[in-house]
Amino acid sequence: MTSGGRVVERPLETAQGKVNAHVSILPKYTATYTPDADRVPSALTAWGRVYLGRVMGVFDQAARYATLAEPEPVLSRLLAGSGATLRFREWVDTRTTPCPGERDRTADRVAALVNESAPDQPWLLVFEFQAQHDPDKLDATLAEAARLRIEVRHGADRRGKYNVCTALVYLRGRCPQTVLDMTLPGGAGTRHAALVWNVEEDAADQALTAVTAGAATWGLLSWIPLMHGGGEVATIARWKELASALPDRRVRGDLGRIALTFAELAGCYSAWEQALEGWDMTESKVVNRWIDEARQQERISLSRKRLLQLAQGRFPGAIPTEVVDLIGRQDSEEMLEDWFLAAVSAPSAEQFLSIIRR
Repeated sequence: MTSGGRVVERPLETAQGKVNAHVSILPKYTATYTPDADRVPSALTAWGRVYLGRVMGVFDQAARYATLAEPEPVLSRLLAGSGATLRFREWVDTRTTPCPGERDRTADRVAALVNESAPDQPWLLVFEFQAQHDPDKLDATLAEAARLRIEVRHGADRRGKYNVCTALVYLRGRCPQTVLDMTLPGGAGTRHAALVWNVEEDAADQALTAVTAGAATWGLLSWIPLMHGGGEVATIARWKELASALPDRRVRGDLGRIALTFAELAGCYSAWEQALEGWDMTESKVVNRWIDEARQQERISLSRKRLLQLAQGRFPGAIPTEVVDLIGRQDSEEMLEDWFLAAVSAPSAEQFLSIIRR
């Protein structure tokens, strides 16, 4: 039982049929399912890997918000050991209108950086946040870096091309591949290497010491629950002491919300919830928005998966790759629901495909 929440039992759909799952309904959060280990596949019980009901996108959104609020500590960790003398200048809006049939390719965040050793050669840094490993993410960042290199310009005449680098911030686990090497023995070809921060490998006590000493800004506090030792009572007490000293009430409240969000991902939610009882977490329109956006994206993702499973189950071998891709690109919940109903009622694969292709 959680403060301000309740626990109920609901039927849960799994590959092995319906089971009952205990559901903790947390204030302002979606449900967190804790299935009985002997009644569902083991993959569903792996804490930190699969969250049923609690959308993974919420954690990514929390990371984006924390980075937007205070980019310096994230940039510092990513550039550590790189030898680069880069400094944050501003966030860049790189959104473009995708061509028909294409997905929106906008990265999580893109920062413009000042190159202090060569001011006429500024950089763009593409941030991607990973609550769970995406095996295609490194490839996707290569495409994003190429797009930014081609499309975004700097200088008074807007003709200067940026240097572009990508960054992968792993909220849990370790990035298994940091380099995409497609070079020939002679060196020709393409090599794409990302900056990586595996947050859980940092020590929470050392991070708090850095904030206390002024070697790191307050923004590093957002990431403490994800770090090694981030759920310890002494760590949370030090965090509260530092966070409560911040003068801005809104910042303190947002830090509390982000800490609870990351604590859930790290598996130490109960410790943080108990410690932050009574913490002033005034409603934040921005935080509420990224929670809502993450929920919407998760609903869309689940709708796509549900539709494909139904269509391929009803019409085995009859769903071509181009239709699978079309479903994977569809971002309208209403359209996905219409297609799902068509997959249920269509008497033949041909009729279902004709509806999809309209």
